[in-house]
Amino acid sequence: MRSWYKYFINYNTEEKIVAKDASFADHKKSMEGYSSAKGYGSKEDFFRTHFLNAHPRHRYYHDYLRTHLNKADNILSIGSGRCVNELLLAEEGFSITCSDLEQPCMGETARLFPGMRFMKYDVTKGPVEDKFDSIICLSIFYLFDKTMLAEVFRNVSDSLKPGGSFIVDPCGAENNVWTRIIDDIICPLEMVLIMFLKRLTGKRRCIVTKKHQGYRTTNAELTAIAGKAGFRLRSIEKYDHFTEFGMRSNFFSRLPKGIVRLFGRGAPYVRMISFEKNLTE
Repeated sequence: MRSWYKYFINYNTEEKIVAKDASFADHKKSMEGYSSAKGYGSKEDFFRTHFLNAHPRHRYYHDYLRTHLNKADNILSIGSGRCVNELLLAEEGFSITCSDLEQPCMGETARLFPGMRFMKYDVTKGPVEDKFDSIICLSIFYLFDKTMLAEVFRNVSDSLKPGGSFIVDPCGAENNVWTRIIDDIICPLEMVLIMFLKRLTGKRRCIVTKKHQGYRTTNAELTAIAGKAGFRLRSIEKYDHFTEFGMRSNFFSRLPKGIVRLFGRGAPYVRMISFEKNLTE
């Protein structure tokens, strides 16, 4: 496991390093808010805006989850955010409860989806009261260090029935040589070059700011932590060879997608990892 960082041009402060998000408010700001100004005119508008026209990871999530979950199961989603995939699953007949530290679009969401089930829950603090057949957790594991991940797996285990499934996407490619190249060489170098170009063209003063984005893990590390909490690995499936290079790098984003995906073969952005809780508690 290692810390990883994002770099951006900062016009507003002289702050060169920004700490990892420490609260829901920080994370909301990093995600540029959860506005309900767009996409809440109707169910069709919601899914068109936040699923079909959003980041392609949502489509990978949906294709995987609908084939690895059972409609008869009682399912909990942890860190649901806007609940896009969860609401689509619910519309297709899955029994799912969403959870997060907050639900900033609750009013508009409940208006469109009156059957939505949501509870406020912090997975780092303890298990939920009920026992679920399956639990999913998408796009938040990168926020947890090893100690927190161990606690999360224990709390999820205590929230599952024996033999229950835990499906996660850690949000981001593995910690390997390819992600080190993009994180530690390509992205910071590009931002420094962009900063100097902006200064040369007379833009107002700017600096490069480095933000602690979270942690990159390997599949082996996650499997080992899960094993200590009473899980066995079922499968790992990888998707999206474009995002890590094509959406983070200014240079690679200008290349043909086929070339970008060739470089991205070693850094698939979506990792769907399925664990099973041991039958004996």
